[in-house]
Amino acid sequence: MRVFLVGLIVLGVSASAADPASKPVTAKKTASTGAKKSLEAPSYLSPLARQLLKQRMKRHGQDMLSLVQSVLFLDRESTQRLASEVAKEPRLTRPIAGGADDVNAALPERFFVLQDELRSRALDLQTAAQGPDNAQLALRLGEMTQTCVNCHSTYLQPPVRVDP
Repeated sequence: MRVFLVGLIVLGVSASAADPASKPVTAKKTASTGAKKSLEAPSYLSPLARQLLKQRMKRHGQDMLSLVQSVLFLDRESTQRLASEVAKEPRLTRPIAGGADDVNAALPERFFVLQDELRSRALDLQTAAQGPDNAQLALRLGEMTQTCVNCHSTYLQPPVRVDP
C-alpha cells in the first residue's frame, strides 16, 4: 500500500515536471503537495561536485518516475528495460589513494555503498518484472525507492571526519 501511495505522489509531482512549459526545478514547495521539488545543496560539497551529482540525480529521478509508472500499470516489459538501464548506468568510482582533490573524494563512503545497492535492487526489480507476481514487483520497487531515500539522506548529511 505504501508503494502505491508513494507512486501516486511521485506521479503527481512528475506530471508538472514532465511539462516542457513548467518552470525550472527549484527547492520551492509545490502548491499541490507541499513537497519540495529538489534537494537542498549540501554545503560540504564543492559547486563542481554538486553540479555533477545534480545531472546524475536528475536522470535517476526521471528513471524512477518512469519505473513507478511502469510498475503501477503492470507494464513488465518497460519495467524490465528501465530497471536494466538503471543497473547498467556507469557508477562513480570510489576515491583512490592520493586523490584528495578528486571530486569523488568529497563524497561519503556510504554514497558508494548505496550506489552499489541501487544497482543490485534494480536487477532485482528487473527479475521480478519477468515473473507473474505483482506483489513481488511492488516489493522490489519499494526496496529500490528505499535506497533512493537513503542516498538522499546521505547526500544531505556532511560526512563524519575522523581525525587520526
